[in-house]
Amino acid sequence: MKLPKKRDNDYSAEAIRERVKFLSKLSGHKPEYLTSSAIDPDLTRGNIENIIGFAQLPVGVIGPLLIHGEHAKGNFFVPMATSEGALVSSYNRGAHAISLSGGVNVVVTADSIQRAPYFVLEDVHKAKAFSQWIVENFSQLKAIAEGTTRHGKLIKHHSFIQGRMVIVRFYFSSGDAMGMNMITKASHEICKYISTHYPIIDYAIESNMAVDKKPAHINSILGRGKSLTAEVLLKEKIISRLLHTNAKAINAAYHRQVAGGLIAGALGSNGHLANGIAALFMACGQDLANVSESCVGQIHTEVSGKDLYVSLRLPSLVVGTVGGGTSLPTQRECLEILGCYGEGKVHKFAEIVTGTLLAGELSLAAAVVAGDFVTAHEKLGRNRPDSKPN
Repeated sequence: MKLPKKRDNDYSAEAIRERVKFLSKLSGHKPEYLTSSAIDPDLTRGNIENIIGFAQLPVGVIGPLLIHGEHAKGNFFVPMATSEGALVSSYNRGAHAISLSGGVNVVVTADSIQRAPYFVLEDVHKAKAFSQWIVENFSQLKAIAEGTTRHGKLIKHHSFIQGRMVIVRFYFSSGDAMGMNMITKASHEICKYISTHYPIIDYAIESNMAVDKKPAHINSILGRGKSLTAEVLLKEKIISRLLHTNAKAINAAYHRQVAGGLIAGALGSNGHLANGIAALFMACGQDLANVSESCVGQIHTEVSGKDLYVSLRLPSLVVGTVGGGTSLPTQRECLEILGCYGEGKVHKFAEIVTGTLLAGELSLAAAVVAGDFVTAHEKLGRNRPDSKPN
């Protein structure tokens, strides 16, 4: 079958019609909703190629969620895009429990994004000497990196020697952008400079030790993107009235689930951080592949009298409020609902994400303990996908 011809304007209505027509003939099914959208396809330049339409997911909202952050302060209504019934209701319940208990405290503890090129030397002695050369010439490498961008800064580095190979993990700040394109360009220039000023045998811009878009212990320990921690003290009466359980039961369940996770070899200890992160990322124009590393987090619980203290550590939340998909129309609107679109807003957005995730963790834990987990999905989920809605 003849493929649609390439056009000068790949985002024109005619180009899209030709691709859809080709796919319709190929599949025997003509897309209807896929091609129906109020968004101008031309706005997707730089976000997608070979466009045929828009995947339109429903967006719900939770709140109010009371946050006491360094950047996010007050009540927030948080948009979440998902096709999983019961998810928004669960997060909404957790948000109410937090707000009625006085709110969630959140802080950003670190902020950096990494690239980790490798360099091959002649032998281990030359490899060690090269790692020292990096230390001695770091200020020059910093100047080269920062000459490629107005927003990015080279902060520090760690060197790891494996035989005659040296992996250099560079840490950058990237302003309000997620930053991978920015720091890739900067790292490329660093590698070019090194290759002309030091007798290396070979190099590549990434060794896989930055561990981009993959869960990893190094990012869980040293951080990647935004590292945050949050805490809430859930009041006894709120746990009883809204979550239908008690502090002792939730605490016991969490500690037993940590044991189960250890046996399974899970990274992190949490119930379903990926659920909330994916829903927020879809709504707010984040890179969905970064869900894989962003969802590695640790929940910790303590009984305090009859109240429950809960903290969340989120070491590698990779987000941005400029660039990427954040300027697409619906994604921008979701960020604007939060007051988080544009420059100077990324730490505020990260704190809101973290507070939202803690709400989801609390509600899930309570549902499992109180026996509401299955009934909630039966009531709000679509467990019979072939049935039509009433």
